[in-house]
Amino acid sequence: MIIKDFRATGRLIRLNLRQHRVFLAVWLLLPVLMVTATAFTTIAMFPTAESLLEIKTTLDDPIVIAMHGRVLDISIAGYTAWRTKVMCSVLASIFSFIMVIRHTRREEEDGRRELLGAVCVGKHAPLTAALITAMGMNIAMSALILVGMLSTGLGFTGSLAHALAIGASGCFFAAAAGVFAQFFTGARTATNLSVVLLAFLMVVHIGWNLSGKMGGLMFLSPLEWPLLIRSFAGENFVVLLIAIVIITLLVLLSFKLSSKRDVGSGLIPDRKGPMAAKPGFKTPQALSWRIQKGMFVSWACFFGFIGLALGAVSQTMANITSTAPGFAEFVERLGGADRAFMSLMIYIICMVISIYSVLSTQRMRSEEAYMHAETVLALPVSRLRFFLSHMLVSFAGSAAIITIVGLTVGIGAALSTGDSGEFLRLFGETIVKLPAVWVIAGISALLFGVVPRIITGLSFAVLGIFMLIEFFWEQQALSDTIFAISPFAHVYPTNEITALPLVALTLVAALLTVLGGAAFIKRDICSN
Repeated sequence: MIIKDFRATGRLIRLNLRQHRVFLAVWLLLPVLMVTATAFTTIAMFPTAESLLEIKTTLDDPIVIAMHGRVLDISIAGYTAWRTKVMCSVLASIFSFIMVIRHTRREEEDGRRELLGAVCVGKHAPLTAALITAMGMNIAMSALILVGMLSTGLGFTGSLAHALAIGASGCFFAAAAGVFAQFFTGARTATNLSVVLLAFLMVVHIGWNLSGKMGGLMFLSPLEWPLLIRSFAGENFVVLLIAIVIITLLVLLSFKLSSKRDVGSGLIPDRKGPMAAKPGFKTPQALSWRIQKGMFVSWACFFGFIGLALGAVSQTMANITSTAPGFAEFVERLGGADRAFMSLMIYIICMVISIYSVLSTQRMRSEEAYMHAETVLALPVSRLRFFLSHMLVSFAGSAAIITIVGLTVGIGAALSTGDSGEFLRLFGETIVKLPAVWVIAGISALLFGVVPRIITGLSFAVLGIFMLIEFFWEQQALSDTIFAISPFAHVYPTNEITALPLVALTLVAALLTVLGGAAFIKRDICSN
């Protein structure tokens, strides 16, 4: 690599910043708002050290520990850092790999990278600009988190450690996405690899938290850095040195791999398709299924495995939660320890599956942006048929994945407990979450019809708002009335779920889809 390979990097950085100002604003502000709001809420709810100590038994619950780890310092500052470290790290990670893949592999896939290469733009300038933009945003986010924590009266050293650890997590995924972008020609594949890595690290994170052991390989996981740095509990800034080394190695690897391939190609070549289509491949429905089949199979297999593993440990976790004093109220409202853990985990899994419904619906926008939809609509295919073919795959795919989760969780629990009744109970408890997921798909369909150019950001923004509403509702910072805005509020584990809210959610999803289809029929086809 020589200097000319990085020519025009600065201009590309400015272009990246101008193109996605709304996305970058959300990236900067969302984690900051979460940390600051958590600090203010904690101060309001627990004004004295004695009042904060009263909830210590709740924080020792196995499920709480599985998600967040143990609290290292039971104080306002320590609780704030503990409560926000996982969610903020995950958000920073997602924003980071989206940014890098969008400005590397997606630019090549759309043909814009080749146009830039025809002028005075160096070979490695796009990758360099994407990495600098993503890492610069993480640094800026860390600075704002620090300012937000200081504004609430928290200590400087602990706030600095917490902010830098979250930023380091985002930088890790930016560098990892730079590596993934070199292997495959499709941006979706690179994105899926990043999601798989994040999901794998989350599973490992939960396993380490339950084991109660620290050290060793934990230092290699970016999701553990906010814990290992020990904010407000005797800060260990050596963790940041390890993070810098790992991130640097990934960045160097991405440039090394980039130099070994041509623009538009990947180190792993595309698989050649058949010479002729199958007889059944003649309808818009078949085309929509073919486009989304890979994503569906990946999600179905992953959550099928998660469901089976979850069901297999249901008896063990029931025994653990039955002895957790802080979990007593939740256990009582759900009818016993054998129900509490599984009910909560099924609810969380179904919330994650709603991301699939968003991604599936957004495939319509991808087809439209790449002008594939215009080719299909030039044939005897109406806009309504095109729209419904994709929405059918989205709704049916979500239903199938949730059904698979219900089956695998039920089978695993029935085998581990020896009680065949567990299968029907857990299967039914999983299926009732489906209408809430369909509402998320309906919202994405409406956004596709009304504002197609910004459907991606708005869809995830809406989903993020629903999750934030629940986050603050669980901290008793929001009322039940506001929580009811979220479709997930009507299928929350502690609520008595009847047919009326399920039918209402299904009708809302159908209405949103109809409105989205009507808007799509009336508007023009929009390319990038």
